[in-house]
Amino acid sequence: MKIDFNRLIHSATYYLCYQDRIGRDFMMDESSLKYPIADYLTSLEIPMSSIRLEFEHPTLFNRSIDLVTVDNTGKIERAFEFKIAKLNTKYNSEKQRIFNDLLRLWLIADSNNVPCYFLIAGTQVDFIQYFRSIVSQRPTTNSKDLPKPQGFYTEWFQFKKDEEKEFHVRGIPGNEYEKNYKEFIETYKPKDRGSALGLPEKIKTTCVEISPLSREFPTPYVGGIWKVE
Repeated sequence: MKIDFNRLIHSATYYLCYQDRIGRDFMMDESSLKYPIADYLTSLEIPMSSIRLEFEHPTLFNRSIDLVTVDNTGKIERAFEFKIAKLNTKYNSEKQRIFNDLLRLWLIADSNNVPCYFLIAGTQVDFIQYFRSIVSQRPTTNSKDLPKPQGFYTEWFQFKKDEEKEFHVRGIPGNEYEKNYKEFIETYKPKDRGSALGLPEKIKTTCVEISPLSREFPTPYVGGIWKVE
């Protein structure tokens, strides 16, 4: 069974656009993305019984993962974490949550030897301004040129399909995200008490799909998916 990541990202972005158009934008949050993604996976003949939401994390105490698929023995086959790009995405609290997602996914990929994915979607303006290209000044609305990927999240992600990014999990002294690792190890505990989490030195993310971006012909909602390993 092969996932078409182009269709997968469209499942998320079209769903958000639909909710917006019928006046339910106030209901859109990361938890709402589970449903269009689950619907897409059922189209691949994955039974609903094999799609688990808020699945208990296999190695972390009292933590869950947004969505996993399991085989008929209950073993994880793949895992997903979801986020909505919005104003908060550029702030420290959300940076920490995304860092936590990447480490949670890595732990599943490592312990279960399965593919794990991080998906983030939002309006094109929010996706660019608060995630892909965080700049100190708001870009002029009449500019037809997209800003280059820049800012905090370029430490962890590339923004072209099939491009990879590898980063030191513990950060490098003086690096802006060094504190995220410290907060993770203070907050997250292993499920087996007395054992160590066995965190990696590095994480690699690969952009497996990203929506086309254009100021001249904008798409209302866009998103990207990265494999985490």
